[in-house]
Amino acid sequence: RGAVIGAAFDGWMLVPGWVVFETKPGNLRMSAVVDHIDHVCQLAGNAHHAAIGTDTGTTDHMPCDFRTTGDLQQLPELLAGRGYSDQDIDRIMHRNWLEFFLTHLPE
Repeated sequence: RGAVIGAAFDGWMLVPGWVVFETKPGNLRMSAVVDHIDHVCQLAGNAHHAAIGTDTGTTDHMPCDFRTTGDLQQLPELLAGRGYSDQDIDRIMHRNWLEFFLTHLPE
């Protein structure tokens, strides 16, 4: 139906058994975010409905290799390593949200 699902970067959404304010990121890495994105793509049947969905508040509950918005640049390489095409990576990184907003926001 044209929905877009933004990937979570919060450990409590990525790791079963995570206890908010107790569990530390430890070995949680950006690859877990890519697992989340890949899961959405597999459920939807393509990369047209997955996107980045993070906020950039405190990072004490996020992957240990995500500290600034600049770290989002890890995602294209991680996605390519999973076999995603340049076009799919472009969609996930920004185009899916852009198309969604252009379609659903008033002019």
